[in-house]
Amino acid sequence: MPDLENKGHRQRLRERFVKSDTISHSEAALLELLLTYTIPQRDVQPLAKRLLAEYGSLSSLLTAPMERLCQSQEIKETSAVLLKLVDYIRKEFHSTEQIVQKEVEPPVQTTLFDSVSPAEIVPEKNVVKDKSIEISGKEKSSTRRGTELFGKAVLKETIQILPKLPFTNSMKEITDFLNKNLPFNSVQTRTRRGRYIKFNMFGDNASILPLIKFAHTFPGSRELKDVCFYKFCKAQPLMLDFIQSIMLPNIGAGSINRDAVSEYLRSRYPESKAINDATSAVCEALFGAEIASKKGNQIAFSLRAVPVASFVFVLHSEFPEPGMYDIEKLNSNRVIKAMLWNPEQILNSLYEVRNQGFITKISEIDNIRQFTTKYALAEVVEKLASKGEKV
Repeated sequence: MPDLENKGHRQRLRERFVKSDTISHSEAALLELLLTYTIPQRDVQPLAKRLLAEYGSLSSLLTAPMERLCQSQEIKETSAVLLKLVDYIRKEFHSTEQIVQKEVEPPVQTTLFDSVSPAEIVPEKNVVKDKSIEISGKEKSSTRRGTELFGKAVLKETIQILPKLPFTNSMKEITDFLNKNLPFNSVQTRTRRGRYIKFNMFGDNASILPLIKFAHTFPGSRELKDVCFYKFCKAQPLMLDFIQSIMLPNIGAGSINRDAVSEYLRSRYPESKAINDATSAVCEALFGAEIASKKGNQIAFSLRAVPVASFVFVLHSEFPEPGMYDIEKLNSNRVIKAMLWNPEQILNSLYEVRNQGFITKISEIDNIRQFTTKYALAEVVEKLASKGEKV
């Protein structure tokens, strides 16, 4: 009987959409209808609501990278492909046809969040959508990347596979290599884990070759583990938030209970059904990069020494343009804090970086300490590679 009710509900969804029923045009109804085509014999309405709550809007969900979508335990590859197909069609064909938008009063919908009232919305008259608008919109949506729960970290495998990657900027070559060489029996598992690695390590597209070069120079080392953890935190800001909110305040205690991870995530995402998976992923990231260690149900950690090579990589990633920077910006940088490097060693490490010729100078002007960089990331990694293990 429940199955018949489910089929009847799906049929009503489709009929309402065909008849252009106002209810069928809400974001929740549209997403639910889409999901019915890839998730058979299951009530997908709760999933649609959870996804909208997680991503904020249907537009943000559609523009999310494929790797991000596949990290959700509830979205399989088929559903992710359908969502990206819809996103591609709506952008490519809508923009190339140069459709002139008519002035339309926004429809009244029941949404998951408080929204701007119709009176506060200024309608756009005769707006012609073009490629530049679509690109701008895509850039804005990318700022949401990595702000939600993640279900896998795959950092241990990442650290093992990076030194074996070919020297290339081609994501296709990297994808092919990961799909063939990741240590999993299933092709589907290798493909999915490969997506996680690409998203977390190469999501910015700016440091592909420098990261591969660094991995080849420092395979399996503390330096590589630190750099991979840094890249992971950049891709997954939730990890930064967790370290700042839970780990750093407990640095004196030297450990937290695993339950503290679940409680924090549940406080952030009270409606999520994936807290257990996300808890495991956070622990997997900390243990995989050896930022923390497991002691029973405890997560043990402390302030750590600052390896010169990884500090050089992080420094030139956070301050990518050669120039002069306030040291205070370095001390207050939340990503550098998340590395759990001993803050009392940061200044000494900066002097060591200068002494080895990776930055130009450290100076004090009007009681403001500053450091001056002279290399871009790719250049400084080449210099690191020439020194190798002597760093």
